[in-house]
Amino acid sequence: MRILVSVSNKTGLVDLINKLLICHPELEIISTSGTCDYLKKNNINSIEVSEYTSFPEILNGRVKSLHPKIFGGILSNTNFSDHKKDLIQHNIKKIDMVVCNLYEFEKVIKSNNFNHNEAIENIDIGGSAILRAAAKNYSELIVLSDPSDYEQALELIIKENVNESFKKYLASKVFRFLSNYDDNISNYLSDSDKQYFPKNIEFKKLRYGENPHQKGYIYSNNFEGGIANSKIIAGKEMSYNNYLDSDAAFLSSNNFEKNCVSVVKHTNVCGLSVNKKQIIAFKDAVKGDPISSYGGILGFNSEVEEEVAKEIIKSFFEIIVAPKYSKESLNILKSKKNLRIIESRYKNSDELYFRSISGGLLAQSQNILQSYDQKIVTEKKPNEKQLIDLKFAWDLCSFVKSNSILLVKNKTLLGMGAGQPNRIKSVQIAGEVAGTDSEGSILASDAFFPFPDSIIKAYELGVKCIIQPGGSVNDEEVIKEANNREISMIFTGQRRFTH
Repeated sequence: MRILVSVSNKTGLVDLINKLLICHPELEIISTSGTCDYLKKNNINSIEVSEYTSFPEILNGRVKSLHPKIFGGILSNTNFSDHKKDLIQHNIKKIDMVVCNLYEFEKVIKSNNFNHNEAIENIDIGGSAILRAAAKNYSELIVLSDPSDYEQALELIIKENVNESFKKYLASKVFRFLSNYDDNISNYLSDSDKQYFPKNIEFKKLRYGENPHQKGYIYSNNFEGGIANSKIIAGKEMSYNNYLDSDAAFLSSNNFEKNCVSVVKHTNVCGLSVNKKQIIAFKDAVKGDPISSYGGILGFNSEVEEEVAKEIIKSFFEIIVAPKYSKESLNILKSKKNLRIIESRYKNSDELYFRSISGGLLAQSQNILQSYDQKIVTEKKPNEKQLIDLKFAWDLCSFVKSNSILLVKNKTLLGMGAGQPNRIKSVQIAGEVAGTDSEGSILASDAFFPFPDSIIKAYELGVKCIIQPGGSVNDEEVIKEANNREISMIFTGQRRFTH
């Protein structure tokens, strides 16, 4: 067995080599000068690359491993007869394992006292080439670029069970690492704003970000569907905030049955309704909060009809998002000055949702509508019509910022309280928006009620049913209060936070 070792990060290296020597006493080790010295200090003999290639390091170490005897040994495939012939003709020995990691360029440029020349000298050339070659030929050798893989590799080598799947995993890890390594170098050398964007993702510079003093961009993954890949039929250029609000309208309307209309303001759904007749769904959605609807964004999940278009242009809306428009409705909508008309198709996907934080990104799967418990915890039980509205309201919680309280009746949002630090305040706001329409409504809460006070307030609003996750230490008190007020209540067993 022959191994090439060239590492900057020497974590776990001595242990790896010593254990390899136990199961392969004949192990031949080839190493670059710095690694060779390190191994020698730890009583491990190796052949220095310059000795192996009979060619000295030159240019102050910039060229040491870039040699046919190294790369021929890494890239050769013994299944090819001409490869075997070349190895014999040029006295090149096959390399069975590569252990390599690179100069720590990122660490250098993040230090407080580095200079430009130091950064340039820490751009690894030979190591990058070695890793790339080894990863390309992964079926013929093992390539270890990360010390965290040493233990598993050793275990499989000892058991003589190094399979194709593991070698493929190691190779993919190399290419991911090299991509990130090169991006760090590119970002360091670039003065352009484009340094923030991976090259395989389309991006567009927006006029500004959330506010005029901020830079703004939009990425597009070029997949089918979604707001980022939508078609702007008419209206002005979309802004950063326009994209955010349009996405909220797009997602909320497309997560309910046909003829759902949503109204969004500042990424919160302030109106939403489902009806067999689109015109009624539209009017009821706007009625949910007429004041907030002014200047809002409309989301449709079915073709916009002529009758609805005539109603839309009577008021001021920033944007309409729909899968398609009838010819008549489109002509009507285009007559409204400054109205942005967007065509966007919905396509279910399992893509991750990202949020940036200082120094990194958070990623999570979608807050998609899932099955949930419907545990009736009160003496009074909801009727069939109420159960339909309870499910509707619970599903809608995903599209309103926490702490969220929704008041719903007949698949229509009557009022919502969103983004409040305490839940009772959200109940109060939802009631104020709904007004007298709250009588006989159902209430949905995206998280549990910590105290019975919200139940008392709900009763004052005329709420007849409540749906919430449950799970508070005070659940029994909350249930008792609901029973006292003859309100039915369901626990879902799952939370619907949206931050």
